[in-house]
Formats: sequence, C-alpha cells, structure tokens
Amino acid sequence: MLVITLLSLGCVSSSVSLFSPSYVFYAQKRPSQAVAIYHLAPNALNTQLDTLSTLQLRRLAELKNINATYQLAMRFLQKGDYSAAQLWWQTRFDSFSRLQQQRLADHLAADQQWQAISMLWRSGQLPNGNAKQSWYLRQSMATANISPQYAEQHQFVLSLNDLKAQPQCHFNVLMMTDHADGIATLKLFKQRYESKPEPSLNSFCFSEVVYVADQFQCNSSDNVLQCDWYQAEDYTWPAGFDFIVMMSEQGSANVRGGIMHINSTQPYAVFLHELMHFNGFEDEYTLPTQKQQWLCQQQGHVAPNLFIARQLKPPVGWQKSIACNNNLAYKPSPDWSIMQYQLMGLSEQYRQLWQKQINQPLTKPVRFLDYFAFLGLKPSITMASTKHSFSD
Repeated sequence: MLVITLLSLGCVSSSVSLFSPSYVFYAQKRPSQAVAIYHLAPNALNTQLDTLSTLQLRRLAELKNINATYQLAMRFLQKGDYSAAQLWWQTRFDSFSRLQQQRLADHLAADQQWQAISMLWRSGQLPNGNAKQSWYLRQSMATANISPQYAEQHQFVLSLNDLKAQPQCHFNVLMMTDHADGIATLKLFKQRYESKPEPSLNSFCFSEVVYVADQFQCNSSDNVLQCDWYQAEDYTWPAGFDFIVMMSEQGSANVRGGIMHINSTQPYAVFLHELMHFNGFEDEYTLPTQKQQWLCQQQGHVAPNLFIARQLKPPVGWQKSIACNNNLAYKPSPDWSIMQYQLMGLSEQYRQLWQKQINQPLTKPVRFLDYFAFLGLKPSITMASTKHSFSD
C-alpha cells in the first residue's frame, strides 16, 4: 500500500519537489522502504540524508549512493567509531566531492587520527586544506609548505619578520618551536603568563609563536634538549629581544646562553623555573660536578638564591643548601622552592628575590646574542624590515 501511494505521488513530474517532505516522512516511518523510496525520488532523499537513521544510510550506501556513504562515515566519526567510519570512507574517498573530502579529512585531523591522515597522504588522496596543513606541521615540514593563511588562522607566524620588542618590558622573549604541539603549548604558556605575570607586570613580554621547522636540528642528547645554534648566522633576527624559548619534542629542559630549551610535554611550572634561570637563579638540587668546580669555589652571592660562605657569614635566615658538596652553600629558605622542585610553585619570598634581581641585578643577564657572539657567530639584526622565512 505504501509503495502504491508513493508511486501515485511520483506519477506527476512536478510532484517530486512538492511532496519531498512526504517521501522523507515515509522513509523515516518505514525504514525498510528507504531503498524503494530512494529509487522513486533519489534527489528528495539526497537533500535530507542527515535526517535518516544509520540503518537507512547503510542501505543507501550499499547501493553505492556516494552522498549516503559520506554521511554514514561522518556519522560514525562524530560518534568516535573510527573503525566503522573507515570501512565506509576508505574505498569511496576518491568518489566524494572535494568539499566532502576536506570536511572528512579535517574531522580526522581534529580528532588526531594521524594514522588515517598518513594513509591518505601516502596514497596521494589528502586534499589541500587544514588537514594537510596540520599534517605538514605534524611532520615538522619546512615553512615553505605552510600557508600564511593557515598560520594566521591558528595564531602563529612563519618568520621573524615584523616581530617587535615591547619597550615597556624589562625583557623580551622570542617564542620558537619546531613542531605542531609546540605551537599549542607555547600559546598556552604565553596566555597563562599574561594572566599572572611573574614576578610582576612588564617583567617579560613574549613574541608571537614562530614555527621554524627543523632548521636548528633540536634533539635529545643524554636526555638533555639541545639545538644547533650555529645555524643562527644564516638568519636575520629582530632587534630588542633578550632571550629565546625553543620548544622541541623531547629532552629535559635547560637554559644555556639566554636560550631556554624545553619540550612540549613539560608543565608550565617547569617553564617558570627555567624563566628564572634567565635572571641568574641557580638550581637548589645538587649541581653538576663540572659546574661545582668553578661556581662553588667562589664566595658570597654567586646567584640570587645561592651564597657561598667561604670566608663570609651567610645572610641572616639563610639555610644550608645541597647545591654544592663543600658544605659552604646556603639558600634563602629551609623549605623546598621552585628552584629545587619546580612543581612547588613560586613562593612570595622567591617572587621578591626575583624582582630584586631584575631591579638590582647581581650580574648582567646573558642574552642570546651574547651566546651567538661566544660561538663566533655574527647574525644580522633588523628592526623587522627584512623579509625572511625559516625555509629550506
């Protein structure tokens, strides 16, 4: 009876658009008749596929209806059933429209289904768009592969061009990374710092995040993150910046020559700890033997938080420190601090010490250009007037 009724509706050519809601209504009420209805009025159902049940979509997809196949795959993706989704999109991906391919690939990338994205990439099927750009970043590909529009949309930059130091800040810091997770993490660190500046407002200003790909060949050596800064001479650096934060994928955090090396899995507390190293603070756990050989042989205030009482009395209230093995080292507090255990957070006592060090430094902070000079490098410095991109 239902099929007869629908056939009567289909007898008049102009009635398809007029009675489209009726076709959809019957398809919803009688799922078993979806195929019959599809044969009668394919265009009517094709415009209403999102209203059909999964079972109805499956039956239409089995008839090789491309739109139903796409809709079914997307429905499984939205439910997080990636295996079921792949059963439908993998063999029909080339038949999807370009817009459908982009939307499906973007959904896979947003859900970090990198194995599926890799498969599309290897087969030459990954369409241009956000998914492909995300994949390029995931592979740390050269900046020439990243579109400026994508970078602007995701709030990072591809070169040092146009970066300007903020004159109101004591120190300006370049934020650089070689991989996708680093972009997201550095943006979060910057946002968190700006929501609560330490040790006070305008102590540090951070640049936009700069994606530099693998130009500095950062890696973990003996679990210590390090980069090849001899490559720095090939690039033009913006004037007015004091320090660099370079974020890579692995290796323990450290500061050397005004450059913080940190990986994207480390928490904000570690970032804050390393930031204090820029201003001369020392670790309060036992220092490396090589460092002790010269630092612990001195006397007096050798750092804002380290006093060597060789022939002098330590400041009132300072306590023994394990930083040096000579039993002559003292630190400001008997308690653990952020410089001994990063996750302790910044106490008010150390905040005040930090502020004092900025206002009345014991020693001049080592800036990254000082380190470059120590390496024998003479990179160009610009006021952001030279176009330059970190590309091969």
